[in-house]
Parts: sequence; structure tokens; C-alpha cells
Amino acid sequence: MKIQTAPRDLTQGAIWKQLFLFSIPILLCNLFQQLYSTVDAAIVGSSVGSDALAAVGSTGSLISLIVGFFMGLSSGASVVVSRFYGAHDDENVALSVRTSFALAILCGIFLTIFGYFASPFLLRVMKCPENVIGMSETYLKILFLGMIPNMIYNIGAGILRAVGDSRNPLIYLVISGVINFFLDLLLVAVIPLGVAGAAIATIISQAAAAVMVSAQLMRTEGALRLRWRELKLDRSILLSVVRIGVPAGLQSMLYAISNMLIQTNINSFGSDAMAGCAAYGKIDGFLYMPLNAFGLAATTFTGQNMGAQKHDRVKRGALVGVGLGASTSLAGAAIVLAVAPMFVSIFTKGNAEAVRYARMEMFLIAPFYCIFAPTEVLSGVIRGAGSALTSTLITASTICAFRVGMITLFMPYFHDIRLVFAAYPASWLLCSATFIIYYKFGKWIK
Repeated sequence: MKIQTAPRDLTQGAIWKQLFLFSIPILLCNLFQQLYSTVDAAIVGSSVGSDALAAVGSTGSLISLIVGFFMGLSSGASVVVSRFYGAHDDENVALSVRTSFALAILCGIFLTIFGYFASPFLLRVMKCPENVIGMSETYLKILFLGMIPNMIYNIGAGILRAVGDSRNPLIYLVISGVINFFLDLLLVAVIPLGVAGAAIATIISQAAAAVMVSAQLMRTEGALRLRWRELKLDRSILLSVVRIGVPAGLQSMLYAISNMLIQTNINSFGSDAMAGCAAYGKIDGFLYMPLNAFGLAATTFTGQNMGAQKHDRVKRGALVGVGLGASTSLAGAAIVLAVAPMFVSIFTKGNAEAVRYARMEMFLIAPFYCIFAPTEVLSGVIRGAGSALTSTLITASTICAFRVGMITLFMPYFHDIRLVFAAYPASWLLCSATFIIYYKFGKWIK
């Protein structure tokens, strides 16, 4: 049974070339996603004001918390598909596709209901300021109405990447991003719907991406073909997805929880600090994207090669991936430090105090992103090998617990927002060192 899509066999060929070429569409995908998110922020900030930007920006960690766990399940499905694809087991590839889409729909339904009704309570817990909480609640509730297409796109894109097709998810995201941009202009700048318009634009563009990735899989002949009537939760496949996906989801949640606690500390400095950090956060995403791309590439690379029993190739791929991630991070930091200050002023509509906070965060975080390369790439390798729980435990103890502990311990004595920013590179250093030790001496390959 032949899979007719645009697959890439990562078990053969030059490792650096395979990783680089496979990661480029993922990087461009992330770049475009961040680009239209940045345009989102620019349109909201310039058309409505810095309070609206603060309202939109302050919801990011909360969305990551609620959605992140289920995105982890998606990554579990991707690993399972890549292993079966590497082993040329088309029967289980087909079962994995059906199970993954059924799981995506169920998760989307749950997220829609839970997120819509829990948003007001969660914003209160995060101490969202009264002058922006109404807009934050409106934005969140509308976003959660689009969770089903959001899950469908992410699971579909993950399945395509699992068999080496990173090109088509990029195409669909570019199209949806263009849709989002024009809808933003229409619903925020022309029709003054404020943050509600930005949220409506987002869920419509996500629905378009979900339709396109579903249509691609419905047209594909062979094991990857999506047949809606045949969707079911296969017990053995589901257990494999859960075994890998739940730890990955918990890892994402722990990141989000620590970021929520950090956002709570940022909120305590007022709406100017919130707006400045939200503005830099859009730019900061451009630094994280290459590392995320190489981490996802490492997961698929490892999954396929583990399925093909090529363990030495997996180890060589890990070292190449870390080198690629670190070098691109250094280049990206130089670019961001050169051009970001100009864009921050646009996002904040000339709010001098918000610009000051953004520049402060930029110079304390951007130069140190290369330290994070071993964490992203090696965690991707370890997760692709099936040892997702260990990756979660390392992340929980070194990034989440350390970062929150550092801020909680010292903030009462040094009420300075720079302490919040400095916690990021400090926790990256500890986490990367721990992953390197586990990679060299742990039993993840088994």
C-alpha cells in the first residue's frame, strides 16, 4: 500500500542536509505564524491602543496552559505515525491516522466547552488588571470557540510531518495567515470590533487551515487517507499516543503554568509593563522558531530512524541538530537586537513606558537563546525515541520549578521586573546541562 503525499525518508542521506531541508518548511511555517501574530498585535495596538494589546498579550500563557496539553497529545500521534512509517507498517499508519483524528475532535469539543466557561475565573486567578480584564475575557471566549478546527489542523499537520511532508502544512498556514491578515484589517481597523475582531479573524483562518489539511489527507491514496466515517479510537494505538503524548502535554502545561506565574508577576507592574512585554513577546517568537523547528525535525528524524533500527544515525542526528539550533539562534539574536526596538514602538502606539519595558526584556533574553538549543533538540530526540516522561521530568524540575522558585524567592526582596526576565536564561542553562548529561549517560535509546 503506497502513501501518495510528499514524504521524506529521513533514514537515508546526509544527516545535516536531511534535518536542514526538513526543518526549513517548519521554520517558515513558524515564521509565518509568528508574522501574522505580530501583525495581529500591531493592528490591535495601533488601532485600539496599548490596553487592548495588553489584553491580547496577557492571554497567551493561559491559552498555552489549556491548549498545550492537547497539543502534546498531537505530538504523541506524530511520533507514533513516524515510527510505523519508518518500519513500513502501513496498516498501523492507517489506524494511527483514524485514531488521531478521532482524538483531535474529542479534545476540541472539550476545549471549547471548558475554555469558554473557565476563562473569567482563570483571568481573575492571574490577577489581570481591571482596565483590561473585560477585553481579555472577550478575546479568550471567542478563541475557544475555534478549538475544534485548531486541533484538526495541528493533528493533520503533525501526521504529514511524521512522514516527512513539511511542505504542505507550510502552504496551508501561509494561506490561512493571509486570510487572517485581511480579516484583521477588516474587523479591527475598518469595522471597529476591537479585540473581538482580532479573535474572530483568528478562528476563521484556523478553520480554513483545518479544511485544507483535511482535504489533503482525504485526497491521499493509501495508508494516510482520511476517511471520516472510519474514525475510531483503536485501543493499542491510543495507548501508544497517550504514553508519548501525555508526558509531552504535561511538559507543555508546566511551561505554561510557569509562564502564567511569571505573567502574574508582570501584571503586578501595571498595564504598561504588560503591553511592553506583549510587544516584545511577538518579536521573541522569531528567536524561538528555529529551535522549535529543529526540535520538531529531530523528533520526526528520531522516530523514523528508531523504526528502522538505525540507532547510531539517531545519535549523530542529535549532535547535528544542536549545532544547527545554536548557530541559527546566535544569528537571529543579532538581527532582533538590531531591528526590534523600531517595531516595539509601533506595537505600543508610541507608549514610552511600554517601550522601556520591552527593550529591557529584549536585552536580558535575546542574546542567550543559543543556550536553549540543547534543550529543544535533545528533548525532541528523547521524545522521538519514546522516552517522553523523562523529558517532562527534566523540564519540570530545571525550567519550571527553578524559574518559578527563583522569582518567588527573590521577588519579595528585589521587586524588579528584570529579575523576571533574567530567570529565563538562568533556567535554560540548567535545563540544557541536564539534558546533555542524560543524553550521554541515560538509557533513552532503549
